[in-house]
Amino acid sequence: MKIQTTRFGEIEVEDSSVITFNKGIPGFEEYKKYALIPAAEKGESPFFFLQSIEEVEVNFFLVDPFSFFKEYDIKLEEQMVDRLELKGPTDAIVLTTVTATGEIKDATTNLKAPLVINNNRQLGMQIVLDNKDYLIKQPLFQNSINAESRQV
Repeated sequence: MKIQTTRFGEIEVEDSSVITFNKGIPGFEEYKKYALIPAAEKGESPFFFLQSIEEVEVNFFLVDPFSFFKEYDIKLEEQMVDRLELKGPTDAIVLTTVTATGEIKDATTNLKAPLVINNNRQLGMQIVLDNKDYLIKQPLFQNSINAESRQV
């Protein structure tokens, strides 16, 4: 199917690759269908855009948090594993939203509430982690989680 985007214009998306967020994304609950678009056409990039299929203006800038924070670790409750129909850890893609206002060096990411996507079933949800070290506005280009609060 062809979809219209504000960032890329009209693009082709395979029906089978459309990700369904059954409860929507907090703040955007009415939009349930999304396409995951790599930020770079060629080469490896940890960045993606999550584009709503239903509303051209709704998209999110995402990052693979493990590319920046090696110690990042999430534990899914059994209820979430069931909702996402995850059979094993390799079924899941974990991405976090990025806020980049001003210079990219000042970008932050939300480690507290990642998006978890079952890449086999094309199901997604945003979860809130119960970990006080994970910040909603974690500086992206800082090499460790919550490093500011760890400084003496």
